[in-house]
Amino acid sequence: MICAFVSKDKNLFSDFEQAMIGNHIEIEWIDTGKNLLSLLSRQESKKPVQLVIIDEDLPGFTGRQLVEQVITLSPMTNCAAISTLSPEEFHEAFEGLGVLMQLPLKPDAQDAKKLVAHLNKISGLIA
Repeated sequence: MICAFVSKDKNLFSDFEQAMIGNHIEIEWIDTGKNLLSLLSRQESKKPVQLVIIDEDLPGFTGRQLVEQVITLSPMTNCAAISTLSPEEFHEAFEGLGVLMQLPLKPDAQDAKKLVAHLNKISGLIA
């Protein structure tokens, strides 16, 4: 599985990234929403980006705006979003967009474990 991390700050994701790699997930770093959309528009069907982790602090896009663009361009791509909103505010802001989960500002290995478990469950890999 290929996961695109969309963020200007790789340091926020060090533990999270290592846990994802440990679960056989290939990481692709992207620094802007524009570059993510470009990647998704030209991706190969043999190795598509299946998961996008979106930082809330990106130039030119809010997290919600980028999720909307991703699901329009690549509807089978799953999204998770970094957000400092309360869970209630996050639900309200992202309702109807199919975002898998809200991640904290500095996600860790436990957050990666939860995300991978959720992905496996929705992919039908685990009953």
